[in-house]
Amino acid sequence: MDGAAEKGIIMATILVVEDELDVQKVVAKRLSSRGFTVFCASDGYQAVQMTHKVCPDLIVLDLQLPAGDGLTVLRSLRKSNATQKTHIVVLTGMTNELFKQSVLTEGVDAYLQKPYDAQVLLDTIDSILNKPADSEKKESPEEPTLFDFAADKNQTGK
Repeated sequence: MDGAAEKGIIMATILVVEDELDVQKVVAKRLSSRGFTVFCASDGYQAVQMTHKVCPDLIVLDLQLPAGDGLTVLRSLRKSNATQKTHIVVLTGMTNELFKQSVLTEGVDAYLQKPYDAQVLLDTIDSILNKPADSEKKESPEEPTLFDFAADKNQTGK
């Protein structure tokens, strides 16, 4: 029995959004070895689509993504009733402090910089998922806000 099961922790579903496949695989493997159900997306469009499809409890989100940057993904998810309360941990190589502050105001649970410490990532996720919650179960997904996402993408020109 692993440590999480011994502690009575309910394992969650996590979506890893990372375009660097090596990093994506390592993060996904670490999370699945801890008992989490893990799904992956490699770009912004897939991230929004997968979020509405699998309704993850938490998203590990890179900010530098093809097909829609992570900030656009974050804003799109926060606009939707079905995803606005989904926990999000940003895992990025971006180090600009002003940018970090602007991301934090968008409603993320944590902001971790690459290179990252695997144990810090795991501890951060455990801490977020085991916080006392509103005990409000996420609603069934509404129509995905992919159109909003596409409009945001067209406005930014990316």
